[in-house]
Amino acid sequence: MIVACLAFGFSTMAQTLNVQSAAQDMKKGYLDKAMKEIDAACEHESTKNDAKTWYYAGLIYSQIGADISTNKKSKFNKLADDPTSVYHTWLEKALNAAMRCKELDTDNEYADRNNSVLRYVGNEYYTRAVSAYNDNNDFEKAIQLCEESIKVFNASGDRKFVMDAYYLAGLSSKNLKNNENVLKYFKPLVRTKTDKQVVYRTLFDLYKEQKDTVEAMKLAKTYAKNCPNDYNSSLMMAEAYLLTGNVENGREEINKAINLSKDNPAVYEGLLSAAAGILVETQDYDGAKAKYEESLSLRPNQFEANFGLGSMIYNRGVDKLDAANAVPIDDESGLSEKLNEESKEFFRQSIQYFNAAITYIDGLDAEAQKMQRANLYNCLNALKNIYVRLEMYEDLKPINARISQIQAQANSNN
Repeated sequence: MIVACLAFGFSTMAQTLNVQSAAQDMKKGYLDKAMKEIDAACEHESTKNDAKTWYYAGLIYSQIGADISTNKKSKFNKLADDPTSVYHTWLEKALNAAMRCKELDTDNEYADRNNSVLRYVGNEYYTRAVSAYNDNNDFEKAIQLCEESIKVFNASGDRKFVMDAYYLAGLSSKNLKNNENVLKYFKPLVRTKTDKQVVYRTLFDLYKEQKDTVEAMKLAKTYAKNCPNDYNSSLMMAEAYLLTGNVENGREEINKAINLSKDNPAVYEGLLSAAAGILVETQDYDGAKAKYEESLSLRPNQFEANFGLGSMIYNRGVDKLDAANAVPIDDESGLSEKLNEESKEFFRQSIQYFNAAITYIDGLDAEAQKMQRANLYNCLNALKNIYVRLEMYEDLKPINARISQIQAQANSNN
């Protein structure tokens, strides 16, 4: 029995030394040796329930990960790309170790140090999520990685980083048109008073689509409370009021938004167009036209106001045409002819604005024109419909040619 006890004592001592040796080898940069030593300690009965063991395991695997990501000549790099290699799963091993340390560290002896490991691990998951989002448009993977990041940052107590991960997951969900996830990830950001306009805008549009005016108004008020000096919050308040039929308060908020941007001409002229777009939705065409024209007086060569004004007038022409087509065939009042002529007049008025929008796009560099291809197509398609309706067949020919060119480019890219 004495011999057995002595043997057990030596074994325990050896495993304790393994943890100490692993720490020393890690400090010297012998990470592969440190990994083998700490792995042995994590499996041995005498040290596998010790928070210290798991703290060093998390730290060592994190340092292996840091070496892989920062040292291109690291011997771990090639091994990290091999799915069968232990180095390929360094992140999962670091996470499991740090979480195990947190579980065992009831006295919080290693809490601060272990939280640094967790922070590093969470940041790695987040960095991979950003890469999946930006480089590969793999939004599903980005969400999965954000979920891991959220779990880790919550464990380390880093609330700000949790919100960053929520934001990226929300953007990914928006791209996937997953409304349930959009609510899941963006609503916590609203509760923490985020200043990110896209969060409020996305949620507001979602409530608007669902015709939930109560939630839309609540969100707009929260945005205005969280970001009182953001003209976008005033614009959203205007939309919310107009949705509920409160035109007077809606106009006040539009003017408030415009006044907030008067010291920034570039924002101001764009905001006039945005305000006009809101007025169009309420069929305040005169008010919208005034805003669009004021924007154009500040900068005639622009897309937003030209396209907005052209679209508003064109859509009014379409409405007149629909009304003309709805007149009974046997009606002899002349109403159908009158509505047809009014629709043609609206179409004629819109031509100059679509052409101005096209001229603006044509003046951009090649890369910027690619970004505007959808807008260009919309302008050309509107002109095509107008020229057919007005029987302007000579003007139609170059429009058809450009539309065919865009379609051919789209097909070749596919």
